[in-house]
Amino acid sequence: MRSRHLFSVKLRLASTGRGSPRPRPTGGPLDRVTLKDIAHQVGVSVMTVSNVVNGRTERVSPATAARVERAVADLGYVPSAAARSLVARRSRLVGLLLPGRPDGVSLLASPHDVAVTGALEAALRERDHHLMLRGVGDAADVRDSVRRWGLDGVVVMGFTDAALAGLDLPPAVPAVLVDVDGGTGPAERPARAHVRSDDRAGGRLAGAHLAGLGHRGLLLCGPVDGASRVVAERLAGFREAAADAGLPADAVRVAHARTTYDEGVALGPRLADDVRAGTVTAVLATADVLAAGVVRGLTDAGLRVPADVSVLGYDDAELARQVTPRLSTVAQDTAGKGRLAAELLLGLVTGEDAAPRSATVPVALVARETTGPAPS
Repeated sequence: MRSRHLFSVKLRLASTGRGSPRPRPTGGPLDRVTLKDIAHQVGVSVMTVSNVVNGRTERVSPATAARVERAVADLGYVPSAAARSLVARRSRLVGLLLPGRPDGVSLLASPHDVAVTGALEAALRERDHHLMLRGVGDAADVRDSVRRWGLDGVVVMGFTDAALAGLDLPPAVPAVLVDVDGGTGPAERPARAHVRSDDRAGGRLAGAHLAGLGHRGLLLCGPVDGASRVVAERLAGFREAAADAGLPADAVRVAHARTTYDEGVALGPRLADDVRAGTVTAVLATADVLAAGVVRGLTDAGLRVPADVSVLGYDDAELARQVTPRLSTVAQDTAGKGRLAAELLLGLVTGEDAAPRSATVPVALVARETTGPAPS
């Protein structure tokens, strides 16, 4: 009986001896593989494992480093994000701040915002950072987000300049502003990094395309209430192109509409009389989703696109190629916006950039099926 007991004790000691294989921890978060587990597996100190895991291999012999790396792979070790944040004093969390919307309504309501967000998240993930989406409405919301989650920096998108001023972004938090100026006050409002597309050039491309097709009655629809710098720039470029084509100042009209498909559908019938009278022969919508709605609304009113009226969108979202007829549009590099926002922000967060930078993505005219010669 005693010999059997001694045998079992020796067996247990052998199975847990230093350098012997240990079963991989399984189960919930409390069973996570630790540096201590790896150290026990290899037969080295926890500090040695830490040096290898954190890239300080010059402090470890090549043979030992190789053994540690094999154990890391075999045991499936995953570094603790919380522990790394404590060591580096950074959360590796980036906040994407968007205008708060009513309950139940997605923050990412437009194809443009979806594309920028997707590219931003992918670019941050490549640099081992994580994106947190937050809807905010005022300075208190911003401060709460930054403090509660310890955000390393923020990307701000979808706000007008006036709304952005009310957010009162914390001066110490690196920020990139997408499609908004945000001011450059040296004390009260520090300079921020900016990413935008060349909206005035986009408006000029649209106007030149339509004028070149013989259109003389032009209309721009979108949020033209004066609050959006993006829309104001596109309208200015649109008017410049019309003037360059020799059209009178009143050849360009505007119609206010929110950037949704339903707004476009509702606007179409309201434009029908002007289209039939020949005072409107071509429409530029400030987003593809709005343009698609306008096409539907005009078609419901008995008009043909582009035989009776041309419609031009903006963004070149996937939607532009999916609707019938396919949308002509002004393409902007929405994915490029997201990638640039990540690059500029991480440059500020890591200190690689001593000062905020700005970047502008190009635009291009893509002619498809919704634009054609002006009706004779």
